[in-house]
Amino acid sequence: MRVEVVPSRPWRQLIFGTLLLISLPAGAQSIPGFIVTTYAEPVTGPVFLSFAPDGTLFAGRDNGPPVGSIAPEFITRIGRGGAPIEDYGIAPTPDPDPVVVDVLGLVSGVAGSVLTGGNSVSPTRGSISAIRPDQTVVELWTSFQWTNPSEMKFDRQGRLLFADVGSRQVWSSTAGEAPTVFATLPGGRTAFHLAVAPDGRVFVGDGNGRITEYAADGTLLTLGYAQFPSRVALDFGRGCGFGRDLWVLHQSAGSLHRVQPSGQIINVGTGFSGFPYDIAFGPDRRLYMSHYTGARISRIEAEGVDCIFADRFEP
Repeated sequence: MRVEVVPSRPWRQLIFGTLLLISLPAGAQSIPGFIVTTYAEPVTGPVFLSFAPDGTLFAGRDNGPPVGSIAPEFITRIGRGGAPIEDYGIAPTPDPDPVVVDVLGLVSGVAGSVLTGGNSVSPTRGSISAIRPDQTVVELWTSFQWTNPSEMKFDRQGRLLFADVGSRQVWSSTAGEAPTVFATLPGGRTAFHLAVAPDGRVFVGDGNGRITEYAADGTLLTLGYAQFPSRVALDFGRGCGFGRDLWVLHQSAGSLHRVQPSGQIINVGTGFSGFPYDIAFGPDRRLYMSHYTGARISRIEAEGVDCIFADRFEP
């Protein structure tokens, strides 16, 4: 997760400041209309989340709470239903915070591979690896241009997108080609989190809680789609009581929000503890949340709504 403080590298100070959070007491949690349960625990240092179509959940790992680590680690595989919880891959990979399932093998060349990445040699070289279904590990790319990959997502075109903390850009790879710049965040903003809308628009959350909207071709659409006081995680609802709006986790506040297409922010719930880090909608269309220092994954579902497991791949 890249968090030691180096005065000449302000982006490290930004992350360090984000991580020094006071966990809210569990009793303060309030999410009217929704049920929150613990889905899986203990999970070592869970950060970014990604589902396979069958409901298997993969979690990136940072084993250095509360200030983080860039050391090589295994990622975590969590079986459908929350168990088993196990290391994934025959070898650790560099700084594996982000994860994304390459369902069709469009980038990795092998269907069902899990992509992950981070600092390979801090702070100058980035690395992205694929963990095959047989758990062998192949390093796909290294770069001195993008040096610290953060969240990874596939878009509706099957293109890999990833935010890069080091370059302050979003990068893309089509059909496994070397990544190229998708968008450069304006005003020195640092890219951390991504969400892809059903129509292909890309939303980027920066280190200061600002959400920027881009067209599918990388054209800037809205500089300030929504603004929060500090860093946020993003994902789009898939119905089942959540609608299709953008959902936002405000990490330091431990609060959950829904952003309407107009940009209006609706407060949904508060009191999430254990440094809530990322959110992801699963194939069951429920919302899942990683708790970095809490070493667990939570599941959130709408009261009185019977969801049907989606048996087709949706990025």
